[in-house]
Formats: sequence, C-alpha cells, structure tokens
Amino acid sequence: MDINNANGLAAGTLGMTDIPLGFGFALATNEHAMRNYASLSETEREHLIMRCKDAKSRDEMQKIVDSLVSDTDVSAIAAEEREKLS
Repeated sequence: MDINNANGLAAGTLGMTDIPLGFGFALATNEHAMRNYASLSETEREHLIMRCKDAKSRDEMQKIVDSLVSDTDVSAIAAEEREKLS
C-alpha cells in the first residue's frame, strides 16, 4: 500500500502529517485501520496521536492500532486519555 496516496487520498487528507513514525508504519500495514483512522474527526485523530506519542512499547502502539479495527469505540480512546489526565 502506498501511504502517500492511499487509494487516491493524499496523506494530508488523512491527517497523517504529524503522526509518530511507528504509528504510521502500523497504519500502512493495516488498510482497515488506515481507513478507520481517516474517518475520525480531527479531534479524535489528535487524541489518538497524543496517545501514540505516549506509547511506551511496540505492544502498546499495536493495541492503539488494533482499537481502530476492533469493536472498540474509538471515542473511548479519548475518554481513556481524559481519565489518565484526571
């Protein structure tokens, strides 16, 4: 898959200009996760990116990517982030 032109969408359209490298690679290898990431609101993407930047391991990063393709509600990721900050 070409991350710079994912099915005709420019990377900037996906909000992928400021994502952590590991997250970008993980998305590039998982088309379903990339599509779901692209469908998030800008705020949801920002929360997801902040969570990725805080990831301490590859496994933690993989869980974040997996949350994009599982039945996990992606908005729950933002709620979890708010709980961490409380």
